[in-house]
Amino acid sequence: MPRKRRVAVSACLLGRKCRYDGGDRLDRELVSQLEGCEVIPFCPEEAILGAPRETIDLVDGRAIGNRSGRDYSRAIEEEAHRFIRENPEIDEIYLKSKSPSCGLASARLYDGDKRLLSQEGTGLFAKVLKKWYKSAKIEERR
Repeated sequence: MPRKRRVAVSACLLGRKCRYDGGDRLDRELVSQLEGCEVIPFCPEEAILGAPRETIDLVDGRAIGNRSGRDYSRAIEEEAHRFIRENPEIDEIYLKSKSPSCGLASARLYDGDKRLLSQEGTGLFAKVLKKWYKSAKIEERR
């Protein structure tokens, strides 16, 4: 029997209420596409801060809490490495767009004065996954 496709998915896209506001971004079309796959959900921000939580922005390349001013960059990167250790073989990855952690090409980037520099950045978790899973199909979902 062939091995099932191993697919990592931002948990909010699967309907888990793990977003900063305690909500989800259920993507029913994606869920139906994943039928028959081994699905591995993840949410690096929930793992670190729980849900609901303060929002995070990418400021000068760092993941900074908007309320606390705390730098969560190292924690997000460590969560990515933990995920990789536990899941060394992944065939596909679906990431939540516009996320400072998971955005593949849509994360908003700010300078130190919180001026928007770009809306085409890569989230910190996504950066680590891209480097490790070079042969995996990786895409963003809204």
